[in-house]
Amino acid sequence: MAAISVLAGGHPWAGALLLVVALTRVRALRSQQTWVLTLLAMGLFGGYLWVRHADLQRRQLPFATSQNTQLTLRVQPDAVVIRGAAYYFVGQNSQTGERLTVRGYAKSAAELRQLQRLTHVTQWQVTGQQQGILPATNFNQFDGAAYWRHRGIVKTVKITAVTARARASRSVFTWFGDWWHGWRAMLIHYCDQLPGALRVYALGLLPGTKAAEALGELQGMQRLGLLHLFAISGLHVALLLTAVEWLCVHLRIQREHWETGMLLGLPAYFILAGSGSGVLRACWMRGVQLTGKRLNWAVSTLDAWSLAFLIGLVVNPGLLFELGSQLSYGLSLGLILLTDESKAWRQAGLTLLGLPSLLSGLFQWHSLTLVANWLVAPLFPLTILPVTLVGTVVFPWFPWASQWCAWLLKVLDDGLAWLAKLPGNVPFGKPAWWIAWIWLAGTWWLFTRPPAQRRKWVVGLLASYALVYGAIHLPLTGEVAYFDVGQGDSILIREPFNRRVSLIDTGGRLGFPQPAWVPKTPQTYSAERTNINYLKSRGLDHVDDLYLTHHDADHIGDLPAFLKDLRVKRLLVPAGMETEPEWQHLLKNSATPVQVVPIQVGSAVPLLVRHPYQSAPAENANSLALQGTFGGLNFLFMGDLDRAGEQKMLTADPQLRTDVLKLGHHGSKTASAPAFIAQLQPKWAIISAGRQNRYGHPNEETLATLRTQRVPAVSTQTSGMIRYVYRGKQGYWQTKLKGAQVS
Repeated sequence: MAAISVLAGGHPWAGALLLVVALTRVRALRSQQTWVLTLLAMGLFGGYLWVRHADLQRRQLPFATSQNTQLTLRVQPDAVVIRGAAYYFVGQNSQTGERLTVRGYAKSAAELRQLQRLTHVTQWQVTGQQQGILPATNFNQFDGAAYWRHRGIVKTVKITAVTARARASRSVFTWFGDWWHGWRAMLIHYCDQLPGALRVYALGLLPGTKAAEALGELQGMQRLGLLHLFAISGLHVALLLTAVEWLCVHLRIQREHWETGMLLGLPAYFILAGSGSGVLRACWMRGVQLTGKRLNWAVSTLDAWSLAFLIGLVVNPGLLFELGSQLSYGLSLGLILLTDESKAWRQAGLTLLGLPSLLSGLFQWHSLTLVANWLVAPLFPLTILPVTLVGTVVFPWFPWASQWCAWLLKVLDDGLAWLAKLPGNVPFGKPAWWIAWIWLAGTWWLFTRPPAQRRKWVVGLLASYALVYGAIHLPLTGEVAYFDVGQGDSILIREPFNRRVSLIDTGGRLGFPQPAWVPKTPQTYSAERTNINYLKSRGLDHVDDLYLTHHDADHIGDLPAFLKDLRVKRLLVPAGMETEPEWQHLLKNSATPVQVVPIQVGSAVPLLVRHPYQSAPAENANSLALQGTFGGLNFLFMGDLDRAGEQKMLTADPQLRTDVLKLGHHGSKTASAPAFIAQLQPKWAIISAGRQNRYGHPNEETLATLRTQRVPAVSTQTSGMIRYVYRGKQGYWQTKLKGAQVS
């Protein structure tokens, strides 16, 4: 069934290989009954996936265009997540039963308070725009469309108006879930009042939701690869259920009574704890074991895990493609199969089993992870979980005790953050899927050997990691990549063997004033999910030259994220921008000292500076224009330069030509004058603009100019990330959404 899910999930070669291995192993058992049962399970599961796929295809909508809609939505109170004035949730279409992702904005402080206080299921009458869910638009980016498709959701709705919101009715089929979702909403509201780090831990461990501050509070855990201990593995679920069992025994409640009560309570706890993959696994494993006891069946821990895994595949056929599920199921299986190993070998085995998933999902590994695991794993059941529970329970009566608990957890966070900052973080990069599979198979093979023979296999396994690391960090190819950062610009120029890594602009969002009643939210940067994420996937932890074309937020707004997450050796700005105080606050939290270098035509920098000619305010009219040759093609990057600047360039060099032109100002009619395009004679035009942006970029006048000059245009709006990959003087083009390859 796992092989079929991989086969149906878009990896036919991997799925086919896994299926051949699995069937060969089953056939080797020489059990006709097992063989027939296997074929029957394959047929049923394959049929289920085929029917499911057909249904999803029938409901699928295009993501590039939206359609007006009026819907009645059934919304659980704990589903609504609020960030500032924005909210989002998964709701159910009351007419069709279809589940959709929904987002909107509170129009007033009163509406926001109403949303914050929801504790019962509601029915919303809404109008808005409906469309398909946008897939990953940059290479190696998290794919939201695939994530939701695995859960049977293929549509998203942007609410423009809520015409009515009232309490929804309950039926005999919905009352149980509605009741427990209401309790979970009350638990979330309660945990939201807790102080400091206690709030983050309580929300993550009890109702299984993420506080807005979680990324900041848990950075040390994330960098050290310890998040599996926090929530996604379901470890806390097993500990809590064990604590309940201990309490029942010591209260002298009859075993059959508390076992039956716990069995009946698991569905409720599954809802209360957030219904994540780790929670599903832990609840089903305990449920299977309790059922076995009640029926006097011998159910091993491995049998319980296996049944929980099969149920997980039915609930979420994409389970094996998600990092949280891989760690939850994979590490729990490792604990079961390595139970007879020594503590040292068991810890090494769990690290090696989790490493391929961590490198494939996070692209980095900290060499202190083993030390951190050794320190934190025992603390989790002995300190972290008890402190969180005590601080949460006593808060109404002894808030000072909760403050102490928050302080203890903060000290732990600070310690982990300090440990994560020590030398040892390895920016590994993303290995190919088949390499990750080989590492997993090699790890299991390692533990089939007697302990005395394992050292040479460990050396061989680590040598393979070193070889892959070298291949990622010393690539034979270079690239010029235009990121899809929405309404903004960001371009990567990476030479073969990573001799020089340059970036033109960072992307960013234009900020708009918010009403006073809108709560403040932690600052986030889209770059962490787009261009920084891509750089890390290529094993890059530095940028040699970061060119900032001018001071507009859609070009430099995400600069703080780059300075915090990467080593930026030089910032190159148009002459005059270095003295402007308006943007220099972006430099204050840089992880390393950064050199700001003003440049203009004639400056000795790796890229040829075509504009500006003199020092001036860093507005569109003074934007950098840069040129370079890579892989046999000449590239010209225009920033937001306007037509007057284009004319200056033509006047200075009447013979100016290029092969690939990045249009100025996102394809606006203020740039790309017909005379300029005619003079350059580009073979390709690249447009970087946001989907359905408020400015109407690219302008129809600009597109008409390109058609007249017979210049083919490729836009990030429709193609996502665009990259030219080259070796020597030959290369090919790739786009993320259309997958086109042009030599």
